[in-house]
Amino acid sequence: MPPKSFTYFIKVFGCQMNYADAEKIFSTLAKKGWKKAADLSSAHLLVAVSCGVRQGAEDRVINWLEKTRKTNPGAILVLAGCLGHREDLKQRLRNIVDYFLPAGKRLPSSLINPLYPVLAKGESAYGGNPIYLSRAYIPITVGCDNFCSYCVVPYARGRERSLPPENIIKKAKNLVKKGYKELFLLGQNVNSYRGADRKGKVWTFSQILRTLNAVPGNFWIKFISSHPKDINREMMLAVKDCRKVSKNLHLPLQSGSNKILLAMNRKYRRSDYLATVNEIKKNIPDVVLSTDIIVGFPGETARDFRASLSAVREVGFEMLYALKYSPRPETAAFKLKDDVPAWMKKERQQKLDRVWKKIALKKNKRFLGKNTLILIDRIKQKTNRKGSVNFYALGKNFENKDVAALIKRSGKSKHNLAGKWGVARINQVGALGLSGELVEGEKNV
Repeated sequence: MPPKSFTYFIKVFGCQMNYADAEKIFSTLAKKGWKKAADLSSAHLLVAVSCGVRQGAEDRVINWLEKTRKTNPGAILVLAGCLGHREDLKQRLRNIVDYFLPAGKRLPSSLINPLYPVLAKGESAYGGNPIYLSRAYIPITVGCDNFCSYCVVPYARGRERSLPPENIIKKAKNLVKKGYKELFLLGQNVNSYRGADRKGKVWTFSQILRTLNAVPGNFWIKFISSHPKDINREMMLAVKDCRKVSKNLHLPLQSGSNKILLAMNRKYRRSDYLATVNEIKKNIPDVVLSTDIIVGFPGETARDFRASLSAVREVGFEMLYALKYSPRPETAAFKLKDDVPAWMKKERQQKLDRVWKKIALKKNKRFLGKNTLILIDRIKQKTNRKGSVNFYALGKNFENKDVAALIKRSGKSKHNLAGKWGVARINQVGALGLSGELVEGEKNV
């Protein structure tokens, strides 16, 4: 066991899958006696769990690595996550980063001697039980087989693998017993889940949802992401029927243009996507739809972009992530000319944001004057213009809306609300979330 002075600091960039990976690294280090450092300047081990989905994300990781090396030149610096496998970055960062750890891979043998207390020989950094930061992330699939032309995931995380259903169910039951109130199922494409149990029977994603829904306890089930081509009626009915499953469905569109969808290798047409959405709305009347759209993909014309705008209006998304296209090494689209200028990408991104936010604001008004149950993530202190200090409970509701609720109770008890249920009376709405007053500090579902 290492002395208590051995400390680590982990910085997470990007998606929920990276947080799930980070939580497992936390667990492995904790088992070996390592302690979390108060800040990165005092840590012996520094790990960046990286995101490489866009150039901007990659730049943020590299900037952090460069600054961190200057701040703490004596620490062992590890680049993990989706950039950990990139040969070009190994050359570029060879004087900054000590070790490169591809997403989900074991630590190399070269780490065993200098960091022997961290990992025994052959032990995986992504093994062990995670120490969760807040809600519980449960990966059910890893990697991806879709090979969208802009996406690095198949190269960074490998081909798609479905984890055994028994492992998923067992982990979920243990987490519920420990008091976790939200189980977040993760995968690049959760609805293509095809995990075989010990008897060789292949489970579908719908079976996973129904089985988890039957687990005793008060908790929510959420998941991300779903591929439009793999949505079927069986899944729609499972989401509708399962009381604990959130009706928020994140369904990446990426573009409303058939020409661009074909170039992206998305494997569906605009009409296919819209037909799927219509079926979803019929089967899940209270569904809350969110999506991703890439603007400025190579060859995207003004007409192609207008097709995306019209699709957003037709579907009525309540949340949308508009992303500017960024060429990524290894992907098929990397060979294409990045012919949409940066200013035009930004302009299109802003237009998309204005359209979906107008839709979201209108739909969020249905919460006005009503109570909504929230899972409180943290308490935020805010000083108003008059100098008075107010405390807010920040969290999400069942529909996955961000909620900020004013806490009127006095005393230290308000600081103990994080991780508990709360009921917020909504008196104001915006495109990005809801706000109101906490009327009940803790409540069962």
